[in-house]
Amino acid sequence: ISHVSLALTAADIFTFWNINKLQTHDRGCHTITTKMSNLRVSDANSGLSFNSKLMIAFVGGMLFSSFFHIGLASSKSEDLGPTKGIVTRLADTPVRPTSHIDDMGRPITKQQLLEPFVVPNFVGYSVATFKPGQNMMPVHEHESLHEFFYVLEGTGIIQVNGVDHKVSPGTFLHMAPHEPHGIWIPKENKGDMKMAVCGVVVRDKK
Repeated sequence: ISHVSLALTAADIFTFWNINKLQTHDRGCHTITTKMSNLRVSDANSGLSFNSKLMIAFVGGMLFSSFFHIGLASSKSEDLGPTKGIVTRLADTPVRPTSHIDDMGRPITKQQLLEPFVVPNFVGYSVATFKPGQNMMPVHEHESLHEFFYVLEGTGIIQVNGVDHKVSPGTFLHMAPHEPHGIWIPKENKGDMKMAVCGVVVRDKK
């Protein structure tokens, strides 16, 4: 939308409003001619001619357009997130506990490569580690989060919508909002299961 387009639109609205505000004296094709003629006579109440009012409407439209574009540019810049990215290695990323605790009191751990919401609406990027016997049960769901899992190492079971999926390296899962899901690792497993985890919030953060 250009400045001139918005200004002309404001002028058009003004013209239409004034044309319809006047009473019709003629019929058929003579109506517009009569009204346009009447519009060009100075308004006794305001002291402004039609051309003056039209110019005011045009300038007002230009000012509105300027504020509109400034606000639009500002909102776009805010949505871009950081101006510089990062380069890091998993081996250099510290291990820390998550809020998920298993039945034995052991927290599921993760290595957070990108912190939550550094990028707008993106809940971060991490590698989660599940030890044999650990679980994220009972099942849970998210109000407005699209969650993505990609299995890097080991095996486990991820339940989605009541269906158990045996997962292994190369398995990708997408959990949409309100899809119940849970994770558990059989106790007999010989090693950990590692998954890349990320997600996108489509409404309020929850």
